[in-house]
Amino acid sequence: MGWERDVIVDFRSVAPVLLAADVGATAAWYESRLGFKSQIFPAEPPFDEAILWRDDVRIMLTAADGPSPARAGARFTVKGILGFYEAIRERVTITQPLIRDPDGTLSFEMSDLNGYALTFTEEPDAA
Repeated sequence: MGWERDVIVDFRSVAPVLLAADVGATAAWYESRLGFKSQIFPAEPPFDEAILWRDDVRIMLTAADGPSPARAGARFTVKGILGFYEAIRERVTITQPLIRDPDGTLSFEMSDLNGYALTFTEEPDAA
């Protein structure tokens, strides 16, 4: 059950996914105290999630009491997601199959053995 070295995937970055009781207030705290910028979804409250960034660091926030069960985890940005997905999908628990967003972003989600949500994403320009 070792890793198949012929699968080419380039891990580019990883962002922790943190649970937040109040996504808007948490994003505002990171902005005012640590100088992060944020994009919050949806545009109007109640907010479900946010992307925070500063320099080369990203943090994802997800509502602890949102419309779907929130799970802490990590979001990986990769290059070569199609081959990676095919290589691992039979060996892991896929919780969201590979999808393409309207902007061309490819992503899928799996659970690790502790139940953490691991999301893998490839931006259109990384292909």
